[in-house]
Amino acid sequence: MRSAPKNYILQKLFLILICFIICIIYLTLPEKTPTLHLEETPVRAVRGVIVTLIRSSSRSIFFTINMIHSITQFYPNNGTFLYPLIIFHEENLTPVMRQQILSCVLKSNGTINISFALVNFSTSVSPNTGSRSEKSMGYRLMCRFWTYDVFYHPAIVQGKYEYLMRMDDDSYFSDRIKKDPFLYMDSRKLDYIYRSTYKESAYPLYSILKPILKKKYVHITCVYNNFFMIRLKWYYESPRVQNFINELIKDNLILREYIGDGCIHGAMLRVDRRHVREEHVRDIPYGHNYHIMPPGYHQWKFKEVNDFHEVMHKSCEQLTILKGTQGKVTSIKMS
Repeated sequence: MRSAPKNYILQKLFLILICFIICIIYLTLPEKTPTLHLEETPVRAVRGVIVTLIRSSSRSIFFTINMIHSITQFYPNNGTFLYPLIIFHEENLTPVMRQQILSCVLKSNGTINISFALVNFSTSVSPNTGSRSEKSMGYRLMCRFWTYDVFYHPAIVQGKYEYLMRMDDDSYFSDRIKKDPFLYMDSRKLDYIYRSTYKESAYPLYSILKPILKKKYVHITCVYNNFFMIRLKWYYESPRVQNFINELIKDNLILREYIGDGCIHGAMLRVDRRHVREEHVRDIPYGHNYHIMPPGYHQWKFKEVNDFHEVMHKSCEQLTILKGTQGKVTSIKMS
């Protein structure tokens, strides 16, 4: 057999040596940590608004101040609060009450934009005989407000907002929110967000829903809408939602027959179920009076704690919440 030329063998050895040297250099180099780009991807500015409806009483004023403190304390705002807060009220809210809210809130956070908007809750409508007598006309008007009136109030229409968040006066965020819910909704192109559900009789709804849904039997899951977020364009432009709402509003059916606004919101989602983009969120730490919803909780939990109400008169100086799964009364001093 003929042997390989000497030069060929040398070339092979040389190539092996070069590869060996390269491997040694690579293995002995210090490990390079990838550069992390901590800047968030620029996001589109979102026109969101937070709204509440309050009573003209000391109790409601104390709770409202506490609720606003929870927003400025726990909402992810990077030091500057971007979303205005509109406080809807009846005509008997006095200038002193307004000033009490503003002075207590703005001294701890001067960046939040608070305005007041008048609502008219007068009506000549009477409840139908046999309608739930324990639900006063004032309560029914409140249900209509969160179903219809708020969306067509000049303060909302003229503001040209894209998204609306409801926070009742006795609601509160109970811990830091990791993601801005308005930006979250916008990035996922959601139409509606809610935190929990509940059960309530809604028989007057069925006569409207059966022909709309073309079903003989109808079941509705009521939305716990003391906190909810909605894309206003969906509400205004969904033909199925508008058809349903118009049936409720005409002839004052919503006042003559008691229909809870949470069940109405659940029905809105149902009639547009093939088109609406909704999400039952679980990571927003939220409470409504004695109803607590810690992060991860699918449903609300009732936790009656007497101390919670007893210290609410101190809301100008401190934020009081029911925190965690045990609903522990926790106070945070507001500077």
